[in-house]
Amino acid sequence: MHATRFLLAASLLPLAAPVARAQQPAADTAQLHPVVVTATRVSVSQAASVASTTVITGSELRARGITTVQDALRDVPGIDVPRTGSFGGQTSLYVRGGQGDYTQVLVDGVPVNDPGGFIDLANLTTDDVERIEVVRGPASVLYGANAVTGVIQIFTRRGSGPLRASLAAGGGSYGAREVRGAMGAGSDRAGFALAAAHHGTDGIYAFNSAARNNVFDASARVAPDARTALRASARYIDAAAHIATDFTGAVIDSNQFHTERRWIGSVEGSRRFGDRLEARVLLGATNGATRDADLPDSPGDPCFCYDAPKTTYRRSVDARLSWSLSPDIVLSGGAVAERQRQHAGSDAPLSRDLRAYYAQGVGTVRDVLSWVVGARVDDNSAFGTFGTWRAAAAWRVAPGTSVRASVGTAFKEPTFDQVSSTSPFARGNPDLRPERARSWDAGVEQRVARGALTLAATYFHQRFRDMIQYDAAPSDSVAQRYPADAVPNYFNVAAALADGVELEARVSPSPRWSATASYTRLRTTVVDAGVDGGPTAPLVTGAPLLRRPAHAASLALAVRPADRVRLHADASYVGRRADANFADGTRVEDPAYTLVALAAELDVLRRAAGVPSLTLTARLDNALDERYDAIFGFRSPGRMLLAGARLEW
Repeated sequence: MHATRFLLAASLLPLAAPVARAQQPAADTAQLHPVVVTATRVSVSQAASVASTTVITGSELRARGITTVQDALRDVPGIDVPRTGSFGGQTSLYVRGGQGDYTQVLVDGVPVNDPGGFIDLANLTTDDVERIEVVRGPASVLYGANAVTGVIQIFTRRGSGPLRASLAAGGGSYGAREVRGAMGAGSDRAGFALAAAHHGTDGIYAFNSAARNNVFDASARVAPDARTALRASARYIDAAAHIATDFTGAVIDSNQFHTERRWIGSVEGSRRFGDRLEARVLLGATNGATRDADLPDSPGDPCFCYDAPKTTYRRSVDARLSWSLSPDIVLSGGAVAERQRQHAGSDAPLSRDLRAYYAQGVGTVRDVLSWVVGARVDDNSAFGTFGTWRAAAAWRVAPGTSVRASVGTAFKEPTFDQVSSTSPFARGNPDLRPERARSWDAGVEQRVARGALTLAATYFHQRFRDMIQYDAAPSDSVAQRYPADAVPNYFNVAAALADGVELEARVSPSPRWSATASYTRLRTTVVDAGVDGGPTAPLVTGAPLLRRPAHAASLALAVRPADRVRLHADASYVGRRADANFADGTRVEDPAYTLVALAAELDVLRRAAGVPSLTLTARLDNALDERYDAIFGFRSPGRMLLAGARLEW
């Protein structure tokens, strides 16, 4: 039923394409690949990248009316972003079947993840975003812990050209409202960008469902001379979500809420010494303050209430030298120092220090073969020394045809709680090791008509070991190895496999229209569940990992039938997936669902001397009003219309 609906939506989207064909440019128009830096930290064309990458531009996101990173990632192959119910609910990130804390998320080079990898995408917006780069595959060599199945890096706007300013506002279903403002300017020598946004909604439930998110961005850059550059950027998030559901999804709670205040800042400097040597230093800082609370509904309420504030703190410095051994080979070496700290509730603050050293070589051979090799050693004060490595190559076997392969290792550091908790319900284990992964992938890409059509296929295989699992009642044989008052509840005992195929197609024969399609076949298997806790346990031997769809597909179409009109249509299909019903303690299967979104922009006024441009915008999410649960028991939003206007000076 749902697969049929997706195929029907997919068959209708291309009908809009002929509208634009009459204005199609000459057939020899070349399509340029964007430059990516996240995969190797060296600028290379996406066409020459040896990793599986996806680049999403900020202009594309704004034209499609997408305001959250979770929605921006829905069409990326190999990624699933389920949310618990209404807007502002916890949003997980699964890349290629890995755990929700196996992907490093960066803003201008600075990790957003908490120490230990936890990431909630609920409050990460696309405001002031210049582009998003998605790298699938192990990346611990360059990004350390938690970059197990991939890296997602968000680059904010830098400010260029004459002074520009914009103001946008809109509203719609579920009491949605948003206001955004931005300004910036710059030259080759200096630039700045400022932005602020407010997003709010009444939510999908009748009570205790409102959410808000205020976002502020600022950046400045200066280049005193042609060899020196310095850039500083900062993002501040102030968000809150009222949560009407309990842990089963039942709508029964009037006083539960979650708040988040997070500051992310970076200062990056670079200096070239001659034509071959470059030095770069990145200073990063993240402060996060969250509060999860469920307060009594009335005096004497016998609920299982709680109030759990937590602050996290990360400070880092990453310094590296890059030496161009020849025009085709770049060697890099760097060192990282980081301090992590967490303070939860009334517990004593916890901290740990990291030192890391890495080296990488990137090269090409006669524009036919591209290669990357790298290695890294991390030394953490909590769990000791750990090494990772990666090797990858891409070979252009014929004009327009390339094959690539990569293999590497990665690791996820334990959380503070897993190592150091002294809670009566969960005692940490100071002997924990990092979770480990070994991965490989291989793919082929075919470009036709100078890139007007691109077809790609990738197979990936990953093995996760030493996965940390909670054991509420350790066995006597385990307990006797520890003092009676210090028996831990966390152990490296589990293992799992994840493999699959990613298929992609991109067609863009004209600036007037383009289409992209993707399909992912994913298989996950728990090899060793360690402590099998029953049907609702996250890991059950022989079963798939929870909430990972075996099949997923997407189709997106962008059409510009006239100079003043831009149209977008997206369809995404999420297949059936294993889940847990916490209401009755059984394992269930979530039904498949298909979501269709439509967006339009109409330029009413064009910018002229002293007169701003005026653009009307509209987006219709879940256009078919699909009734679905992204996570079992948690109802997701129905059809939602958001309309607005944007002024630009």
